[in-house]
Amino acid sequence: MKQEMVQIPKKEYDELLEEVGILRNPEMMAAIKESDEAKKKGVKTWELKLLI
Repeated sequence: MKQEMVQIPKKEYDELLEEVGILRNPEMMAAIKESDEAKKKGVKTWELKLLI
């Protein structure tokens, strides 16, 4: 498979790297799933906001 190089802004790269880290962390994924299930049941959950 041929690889291709693309250029993106560093800020965008850092955000993508953070997302990948979250997706690879089983504890974070379990917490996200638990939060989503709670929202479906009408439980008010914390709203997280990134400060960049």
